[in-house]
Amino acid sequence: MRVIKVLNVSVVLVIDSIGKELILLGKGIGFNKKIGDEILPNEIEKVFILKDKEVSRNIIRLAAETDSVYFEIAKATIDKAKKDFNFELMDYIYLALTDHIAFAAKRVKEEINLANFYTQDVKQFNPQEFELGQFAISLLYEKTGIQLPFDEAGNIAFHFINAQQNNSYQKNRKINDVVNSILEIVQYNFQIQYDVESVAFVRFLTHLRLFGQRLISQTQISENTDVLFDTVIQECKSEYECVKKINKYITQSFSGGLSKQEELYLTIHIHRILLEIK
Repeated sequence: MRVIKVLNVSVVLVIDSIGKELILLGKGIGFNKKIGDEILPNEIEKVFILKDKEVSRNIIRLAAETDSVYFEIAKATIDKAKKDFNFELMDYIYLALTDHIAFAAKRVKEEINLANFYTQDVKQFNPQEFELGQFAISLLYEKTGIQLPFDEAGNIAFHFINAQQNNSYQKNRKINDVVNSILEIVQYNFQIQYDVESVAFVRFLTHLRLFGQRLISQTQISENTDVLFDTVIQECKSEYECVKKINKYITQSFSGGLSKQEELYLTIHIHRILLEIK
């Protein structure tokens, strides 16, 4: 296999002996590589075949703007999940987990604290997934010196809960219904077309899947009176009005509406979607 493009130190785009394009993940796989260089089998840790175009495009896009260390941390955590707990995981977790860790690290650098209150529930009912969250936090600190808050272990755990292939069909269907309904509400409210390849959309989609999981498992993020909520809804009034419509849908479809913290997250993600479209 020969290099077509180095996306970052841990991600390269290659072509194999029969002309098929692949994305390869591996620690340091792109270091000092240039177009035409051969990739040896012992350098490869994960292969993405470009037939799954959505996952592949999003990895290429994310790799272009994300430090390779976050790919390495996500890959090491996923490897631990497979080795220690025999998890069978869907490929999208490589993208979603990398993006989540990178975004969480950015929040710490910017001193933005979004507290979560479902962490203890996840720790109690999903101890293996929670252990993976703690592992990722420790590895991030070891490699970068960035210390994520304890609650982030719960957020990371949800990625593994969602990505397990043996999750029940019925549960996944309910989550998909929630995700699609919210996407439609936002799209209709603002009369927009999503750029499904954009980073903002991928992040929004990931957040909605995690939110759907919390909603179905009744572990929604609890109320929080943090001043950030008041600041955001004042600066993003139209986005928050849309969130109110989402809240109405949730109230009609499930027992109870959105907590303020869930409203805050949705408002921020919708704001990013609109900014990217503009």
